[in-house]
Amino acid sequence: MRIPALVFIIALGSGCATSGGVLGDDVNYASASALGAGLPPGEARSLAPAFVQAVEKGAVGERFDWRGVAASGWVKAREIRVGNLKADPNEAPPVAEGVDLSETYETEQGLYALTRNANVRLGPSTDFPTSEQLLSGTAVVVIGKVVGKPWMLSEVEGRVVGYIHESLMIKAPGTELDLVGGPRREAAHCRAYEQQLSYGGQSDLWAGVACKEGGRWVVKTPPAGEPAKLF
Repeated sequence: MRIPALVFIIALGSGCATSGGVLGDDVNYASASALGAGLPPGEARSLAPAFVQAVEKGAVGERFDWRGVAASGWVKAREIRVGNLKADPNEAPPVAEGVDLSETYETEQGLYALTRNANVRLGPSTDFPTSEQLLSGTAVVVIGKVVGKPWMLSEVEGRVVGYIHESLMIKAPGTELDLVGGPRREAAHCRAYEQQLSYGGQSDLWAGVACKEGGRWVVKTPPAGEPAKLF
């Protein structure tokens, strides 16, 4: 079996902080927080090692504590996500562990229905193991068709489950005439996280997403209008 070039084996919206994982960079990984946006550079540097460790190596639920001179907190690793395959750049759905995402994809394929029971595979080939079987009639959102291969990267109920052969699906009834097909893209490795920060007599607890873009971690800002949760 071919060894995947990139497999997401450990489990995120516009970017405001980046890092290639080099500690000491002036990167504020708490910038998605109302409280953390004003964190001084020295405190942000104290946070950086814990954040990078959590999103790169942390098991789901594993917590990494940190303490600076005037601020402290923790970062908790959450589920794997996949980015850069949706029309909305801030949308990064959860993805099943072990799914090979090293291909180039034709994005925005739309809604399909399975014509018979279908094996879901961890990669775009019968050489990859089957992770589950879906029943005939199941609705799937195809977020990417592998370029040059008859395999569809499929999402079911908001979660990317793996690859289904295109011969096992048809356009969902009522969507046959919908225009489909977006730009060709590669997937981005993303990770959900949870953070708590205490600074200046206040604390904040929030969840977010970080994606690896160009070899550097990018922390995404929350949707506009999301309330601050200071306590």
